[in-house]
Amino acid sequence: MAKAEQQLIDKLKRIEPMKAGSTALLVKISALNPANRTQNHVQMTLSALNELIIKSQSSLFVLSNNDIMVVGQSILPQFLTETIASVRRIFQSDAFAASNPNEFIHTYPLNRDFDLVMAYAKKRQDAVENQQTEKKEIPLAPEHLDAILRNIQGFNILKIIRRQEAIQITQQGEISSLFLEYFTSMADLKKAIAPDVNVLSNRWLFQHLSETLDKRMLGIFKELFAHTPKNISLNLNISTIFTPAFEQFLSEMSESMSIIVEVQLMDIIQNTQNYLVARDLLHEAGHQILIDGLHPISFEFMEMNILNSDLMKLNWTPALNKEDKPDWLKEIDPEKIILMRCEDEEALRWGITHNIWRFQGYFIDALTAAKIRKGCSDKKNCTQSQCAARKAGITAALRAGCQKLERLDMPIEYKQGEAE
Repeated sequence: MAKAEQQLIDKLKRIEPMKAGSTALLVKISALNPANRTQNHVQMTLSALNELIIKSQSSLFVLSNNDIMVVGQSILPQFLTETIASVRRIFQSDAFAASNPNEFIHTYPLNRDFDLVMAYAKKRQDAVENQQTEKKEIPLAPEHLDAILRNIQGFNILKIIRRQEAIQITQQGEISSLFLEYFTSMADLKKAIAPDVNVLSNRWLFQHLSETLDKRMLGIFKELFAHTPKNISLNLNISTIFTPAFEQFLSEMSESMSIIVEVQLMDIIQNTQNYLVARDLLHEAGHQILIDGLHPISFEFMEMNILNSDLMKLNWTPALNKEDKPDWLKEIDPEKIILMRCEDEEALRWGITHNIWRFQGYFIDALTAAKIRKGCSDKKNCTQSQCAARKAGITAALRAGCQKLERLDMPIEYKQGEAE
């Protein structure tokens, strides 16, 4: 059990109604050089924070990765500044802390950044719980796969379908929706039908499971279309594009819609010829193909332009800030890139600086939830984080409590100066 992480989440839930005067302070001990992540260093950091905690009556949480979070109300800015300076002095010789001072220790005004802090807390909780689960799991074997596939046949696949919006920002500051991406939540599937099996332990068996899930998701096209007013994106295996299930999906799609099929680079490498055929078939039908989950190193070992995809998703990481403009990025058309896993404004700033204007991630989820609530007559009865969680699912259970369900499917559209 992620005890400190759960306590942090509970604290944030209690303080949310009073977030206007509240502040969170995050010290990323986990990002430091290993020599500076010892328990002795953690204790020195706690000592530097002690006076702040006592005087402001704030709460302190030492998380499982040794990151430290302070949450409090009415913390005096001058006192906060002095405390931050004290912590930085402890680690002034650390390369990460010295070159990334604002990432190492960062202040979040909760009236603006509540959802970011809550997302971080939940991400940490999931990481710890996944580590604990993996220790108990048994490797995926053929007999396990057979049992899982039998259970899937009678399983309501809608329960594990999640979605996330990708957006485009114009140079004038306007925001519009690119598409809604749908995918199966493997974590939720495991929890429901295979909690003791490590489904990722055997790549070939997992491939078969993944292809089965593809077909099940394509089979609920009526529900997907009903909740998608604009473009739709699906995470699929390349092999799935050649199945009758995909052909039927396309035939049922409205002429006003288009599909973006997202495929993994490893799938392309293993099935290059099939990728090229699938890409051309999609183009002939007026649809697009996207290469998902790319890291900077992906561009360094492979010439992405020869794959001629319509779009590419680049994983955001703060390490991208360390060089002005990477050589590999100079060779790529920025119009093709969607910067994904954007968890704060820093990611957007980096993207825009490098002429990238398309984004996806927790920070974008917060923007879309803010837009939904902006014109919602029932917004006093829910929080922004609740709204974002409800938008991420399409089943009644996941959306329970929302009185304006039709707003959850609205694509985000912001005009300049309209954002809250």
